[in-house]
Amino acid sequence: MGRGTATLLAAVAAALTLPLLALGLNLPWWLALGIAVAVFGGVWLVLKPGGGLGGGLVDEAVLDARSATAQGLLQEAANAIDRLRKARREITDAPMRAEIAHLLEVGDKVVREVREDPNRAMAVRRLLAFYLPNAASVADGWRTLEARAVPSAERMTQTREVMGGLSQAFAKYADDVAEPELQTLDLDLKVLKDALKADLSNTS
Repeated sequence: MGRGTATLLAAVAAALTLPLLALGLNLPWWLALGIAVAVFGGVWLVLKPGGGLGGGLVDEAVLDARSATAQGLLQEAANAIDRLRKARREITDAPMRAEIAHLLEVGDKVVREVREDPNRAMAVRRLLAFYLPNAASVADGWRTLEARAVPSAERMTQTREVMGGLSQAFAKYADDVAEPELQTLDLDLKVLKDALKADLSNTS
């Protein structure tokens, strides 16, 4: 394949990847752009004249891209967690402090598990890139409400309701972080059931 054709196909792959990640998966644009650039480089290396990367190198490129995605998501999540901690220290309302403490507990757990296994990142990407930063913004908003001489009762009620919804969303994603292991378990169970069925039927 000619160098020009390889470049064209790599550009097409990157162009398709960018909106898919940013709009389809709700990743931040800067992170989606970085992954798209990595896709361009990977496709170009595979398709360029004399490229012909072996399977091991292709697998390594995929792992590198996956790790880069996880690191970007973790950095964004860590920034949001820091903001949540800061807001909680300055908030005086006990129920709101307890709500934020729960979000921090779940967020820390998910971040820790993704650091241990970056393959889990995509299962909880919406929590890391969307819910955590927005939870920090809501906590900052509550802190602003408390600082007013006469806080808006309606806004405070709405903020409490949103925080309650966030707690439910965080709990869901805390379960989702284990989804890759559960999928592996499902596959193992199916293989073993099929093997047992075949072996036991042969002995009868």
